[in-house]
Amino acid sequence: MTLSSARISSDESFSVVFSLSEVSETEHFVARQEELNAMHKALSEGSGRRAVTLHGLGGIGKTQLAIAYATAHGGDYSAVFWLNIKDEDSVKQSYSRIARRILQEHPSASRLSAIMDDSKLDEIVAAVKRWLEHAKNTRWLMVFDNYDIPKVPGNADPGVVDIRQFLPEAHHGSVIVTTRSSKVSIGHRMKVGKLEDVRDSLQILSDGSHREGVMDGELFEFLYMQC
Repeated sequence: MTLSSARISSDESFSVVFSLSEVSETEHFVARQEELNAMHKALSEGSGRRAVTLHGLGGIGKTQLAIAYATAHGGDYSAVFWLNIKDEDSVKQSYSRIARRILQEHPSASRLSAIMDDSKLDEIVAAVKRWLEHAKNTRWLMVFDNYDIPKVPGNADPGVVDIRQFLPEAHHGSVIVTTRSSKVSIGHRMKVGKLEDVRDSLQILSDGSHREGVMDGELFEFLYMQC
């Protein structure tokens, strides 16, 4: 068996069909190509765990940027998992959905099938983490979305979440975190700001309003002069 065929065989034993069915994707997202390129570089170079933190104001486009990356590069990973980490219950429920997806592809994952009960969420989290930590299961991508109340010194919010307890401990795989907090620092930090190119903003307006010609004429000139 060649090295390449051995790698394919190893990947297949941990592969899960790509799906972001539980994520709401905007119909008129304008791809931020520069940011996507920077994410791809950070998540494809070096060895060990690769991670990117997307931080910025609410509604600025962090989640949609993560979706765009996962959609464009999903084929680079054996599995892509999306988790809502706005609070502990949400992320545990996300782990439960991940467990069901894994079992659909790998019914022989006995540790998971034995505990598939929503009253055992902590055990499900632990079992999925063990599956992700397997020495041959290195090419997964996990997206932790809405990590807006992180555990940091001085944060007394009762909804605070410690993301470390939900990250697989093995030093492999890839992670994307989206957050409004500037205090989260996991891997390569990227600030997601407003669209710099007025043409991108106009394209969103044009698509959303179903109006032709928004990119032309007086409206473009007016907005351009305001930049």
